[in-house]
Amino acid sequence: MSTGKGNYGYSTRQVVEKLKVTRSKLRRLTLALEKHGYHFPRKKSNQRIYFEQNVQMISQLMLEMKKGKTIDYAAAELCGGPAGLPQAELTKTALRSSGSGTLKLPETEISFSAEQFRLMIEQVAATAAEKTAENVIERYDKEMERRIERRDRELVNRLREASEAGVKKNNFFSRFIGRKKLAEKP
Repeated sequence: MSTGKGNYGYSTRQVVEKLKVTRSKLRRLTLALEKHGYHFPRKKSNQRIYFEQNVQMISQLMLEMKKGKTIDYAAAELCGGPAGLPQAELTKTALRSSGSGTLKLPETEISFSAEQFRLMIEQVAATAAEKTAENVIERYDKEMERRIERRDRELVNRLREASEAGVKKNNFFSRFIGRKKLAEKP
């Protein structure tokens, strides 16, 4: 498709082939850009028309994602800033792309001293150790309860068996002795 300015518009199929992505990935990329205010022209049938600048924008979005940024963060950044992104998403992406002790966010900088960073790590480690210890104790308690229950069932079964065996012995001897007494009486 061509506009009056001499620009050539690509179809979805042509852009998929050009960028070597799937249709669904192209859709996710364009939706992410549109979410942050980027406009793709559309046909009367409401299908997107991709011009060269649109293809370049999608290509740039893919490059930013390869650097470790999330699709939402990269799209917001390309469209003029992180407006509308939750702080957790900004922090997660900034941490992923920052290798230093300084956490850099767009238009914001948070710095941690080595001591603050060490204390934070110790606190996280202590919390994780507590949770792990609680899980171990809980599993140990459950295993002990299971073993005690099994031992009690076995004990009751053996007592029942011993009791039944004792009754059978008494019946045998009482019958034997009873016959003997009957034979002696005449």
